[in-house]
Amino acid sequence: MSKRLYREYYLLPRGEQRALILLSLLLILSLGFRIIIRCLPDPEPAGRAEFEQEASMIMAALAEADSLRLIDINRADSLQLLPLPGIGPVFAGRIVKYRNLLGGFTQADQLLEVYGMNINTLEMIIDRIVLDTTLIVKLDLNRASFGELLRHPYLGYEDVKSLVNYRDFKGIIQSLGELKENFILPDSLLQKVMPYFCLSK
Repeated sequence: MSKRLYREYYLLPRGEQRALILLSLLLILSLGFRIIIRCLPDPEPAGRAEFEQEASMIMAALAEADSLRLIDINRADSLQLLPLPGIGPVFAGRIVKYRNLLGGFTQADQLLEVYGMNINTLEMIIDRIVLDTTLIVKLDLNRASFGELLRHPYLGYEDVKSLVNYRDFKGIIQSLGELKENFILPDSLLQKVMPYFCLSK
């Protein structure tokens, strides 16, 4: 086969022979150049080590600041609750859903009412949370419908019935103290729901 190639090469005119040699040399040179480029180490930009050190310091500072930041559980959405230890996406969603039903948390112990919350998890997050009670959504006892009152997690059907019957009888409830004086709700329940009630005139 090589004899045939030599014979065909020598049968070519001299100009084509030179062009073929030149083309072969160019192919060999470009292949060699590629191999050399691949074998050379990547040049490290000046100041890269300092940049990496500074970037790692900034990341560490951000992580520390994030771990020290207090989270207001009456304001945070489910994504903002995720940095809390022991709180995953599903659990964060449950906290937000229960908070919305409740109208907001008045004390941290109420988190134990969220399905799946236990005392160990509460102890892990207690130092990382705050409660802004000015954000509590209140039910107006003189205007709220039966259904609106019944949606509150602390109020059962009989409790709402007692409240609405008293309101219908009285016309307008003047003070929340009336509920206690007239035994409309049990004392233990009244203490729990008081922060969620307001009265319009």
